[in-house]
Amino acid sequence: MRLPRSRFRRSGFIGVLGATLLVVACDTTVSFRPNELLWGFVSVSAQSDGSAQLRTAPNAIFFRGEVSTLPSAALRPDSCFAAQTYTPPSNSFSGVTYLDAGPTVSLSLSGRADDLVRQSISSVTAYNLASGTIPYRPGDSAVVRVPGAEGGYPATEIRAKTAEAFTLQNPVPPATGAMPLRWTPATDTNSAIIMQMIWAPAGSNPANAREVRCAFRDDGVDSIPRSAFTAWADSTNVRREFIAIRLRTFLRNINGGAIQFTSTYQVPTPRP
Repeated sequence: MRLPRSRFRRSGFIGVLGATLLVVACDTTVSFRPNELLWGFVSVSAQSDGSAQLRTAPNAIFFRGEVSTLPSAALRPDSCFAAQTYTPPSNSFSGVTYLDAGPTVSLSLSGRADDLVRQSISSVTAYNLASGTIPYRPGDSAVVRVPGAEGGYPATEIRAKTAEAFTLQNPVPPATGAMPLRWTPATDTNSAIIMQMIWAPAGSNPANAREVRCAFRDDGVDSIPRSAFTAWADSTNVRREFIAIRLRTFLRNINGGAIQFTSTYQVPTPRP
């Protein structure tokens, strides 16, 4: 497995897409030129409230700006990215012009319809639920309708499937060789699986963690090379986490740009 360099330019943009932050350093990206285009991004990620019913807090943003590459579930390189400082997702980014896409964006998901309401804070415009989260079933299809606004983002519609739930066999570092991975495979070839190892060495601040990220074909079987997991597996670490994320993306071109729907299911599943 090779260790490629990251090709993504705007780390803040990925923060808006939540867990897809893990994808961009593994070359699961597609490139765009010219870069100054109209962009719309809709995100649906699974959350758990401790019951059998999963929930989500969908969001959307629209802007005119420069995006060099995008996370894409269609590209699965079976590779890991060398250790770097772990940076939690962030919703702050600069150099783009946020666009009005109408007063609300409608989302039909799991047999219900909800509105994402336009909210503007400190020159940042985003579309979110008025409050809280909504229930949904991972793997269901979603329909997003954007009314559009004059001088802003145009009216459009996008339909896509959300990421299905899966289980992960506990990764156990072996005494020698690669670390095997087993998980519930996807139902088709339109998703990717992302693995993230986070750790903080003995004597360090747990908040100042390191990470290695890997992207694989979502077929339920793969492995991580020993060189990639050795530091994470050290028993003296003061922090050690293993996170797996199923990623689904769907990109639709519009006049002057594109809109992308991104959905993730994470193990362990985060709480609201």
